[in-house]
Amino acid sequence: MLPTKLLLKEQDSPKLKMKALPRKIKTQTIKNRSVNRAIYWVLPGLFLLASCMRFLLSVDYSETSTQKVADRHLSNEEYAARLEADGWPVKELNTAVDHQYLDDEEKNLVLAHNLVRYDPEKFARLYVTEYITYFEGREFHYPGGDVIMKTEEGAEPAKELYWELMNAEPLGILFPSEGLHKSAVSHADYLVRNETRGHAGQGGLRARIEREGEWEQQIGENIAYGSFSPHDALMYMLINDKVEDRTHRQNILSPGFRFIGVAMDYHPLFPDGEIYVINYAFYFRESQSGNRRNQQIRSRTRPIHVWD
Repeated sequence: MLPTKLLLKEQDSPKLKMKALPRKIKTQTIKNRSVNRAIYWVLPGLFLLASCMRFLLSVDYSETSTQKVADRHLSNEEYAARLEADGWPVKELNTAVDHQYLDDEEKNLVLAHNLVRYDPEKFARLYVTEYITYFEGREFHYPGGDVIMKTEEGAEPAKELYWELMNAEPLGILFPSEGLHKSAVSHADYLVRNETRGHAGQGGLRARIEREGEWEQQIGENIAYGSFSPHDALMYMLINDKVEDRTHRQNILSPGFRFIGVAMDYHPLFPDGEIYVINYAFYFRESQSGNRRNQQIRSRTRPIHVWD
C-alpha cells in the first residue's frame, strides 16, 4: 500500500485527494481551509479598524511647550532654566553640568537625552507635539527662520514617536564619560577633516572606544548632521525620518546604555548647523594610558550599534 503522501501526489481530482486522505487528516484539512477563509476576510477588517483608530486617537497639543528649548546657542544654564519652567527636575537630570571638558552644547545634549529617558510621556506631550506642528506635508519648516527641510515620510514618524513615548516606561538616566567623549571627539574631527560622514575610519567604533578604555556588554554610536541645537539634534534622531527600524531612536531609548560621550563640531558639508557624535556604553572605564586596550575585557554579550 502506498503511503498517504504518495497517494496525494498521484491524485488529479480534488475530490479524489480528499478520499485518499485518512479521516483524521481530512478533518484537519477542512479546518485549515476554514481558518484560511477567516484570515482572508478578517485581516483586512482588522487593518481597516487599526487605520480608523489611528485617526480617532488624535495627538493632544494642549500641553505643547512654549519655552523654545530648541533655540540655537543656549548656554547650559539657559537651557536648564527653560526646562525648569516646563517642570523638569533639572538638578537630577543635568548630569554633565560639572564636567568641564564639555562645552555647553555638549552638556545640553546629555541633558536632552535624560529628559526623554526620565519621563517619555512628558517629553512627548511637551516637545514631540511641537515638532509635529512644523510639518507641512513632507516639508519641515524650522521656526523663526527660512530653513525648510525636505523629508521622506512627513509627520508620520513624529506621530509614531509620540505614541511610542506615550506608552513607554521610564529609563535610567545617562552619565557622561570623558573616555567616551574623547572617542566621539576623535571621530567628529575625522569627519570634518575628511569632509565625509559615517562610522568608518580610525578602525571603526570599537577600535576608537577601546583606545580610550574598557567597555562591557554593549556600545553604540549615533551621529546627527546639520542640527540647529542639541535639543534639535535629539529630536532629529528620535523622529528618524527614512531610517528603517528607527535605529537612532533605539539607541537613545536603550535600557542597555548607562554612559554617554558627546562631541560637537562644524562640518563643511552641513554649513547651516552642527554635527554631533554620540557614543554610548553600558559600562566604560577610562584606561590609564588612554591609548591601550585592556586585554582582560572580553565580555561582549551584545552587538555594537552604529547609526547615522
